[in-house]
Amino acid sequence: MPLSLQCSNKGCGKINQPYIDMTDGKVYCSECDGEMTNITPFIKNQMKMNKQFKQKKQTPFAVECKRCRNNDKPLLVNGEVVCAKCKKPLDHLSAPFKMMLKENLKKGSDI
Repeated sequence: MPLSLQCSNKGCGKINQPYIDMTDGKVYCSECDGEMTNITPFIKNQMKMNKQFKQKKQTPFAVECKRCRNNDKPLLVNGEVVCAKCKKPLDHLSAPFKMMLKENLKKGSDI
């Protein structure tokens, strides 16, 4: 059962099920996304045991760039599938996957 706490941020103060960010070890409110202060190590351990982590947003057809390690939806530039961050061609993708991406990116649809 997830742990419920009252948000310590001014203007929020709602009772919610906060989440812990494993990259920085801080606890954030699930309502306002503000950092909740004065959370004891015991509470953080309980949250880790309950697996109250922030759920990553999943981007459909996200591809990891082998050069810059960015994991995002690619772009179509001059008919070529490129990384959204470094703008380098994504050569490691299979030909059928590239064709499907080109078709969907050309339409301008939000894949």
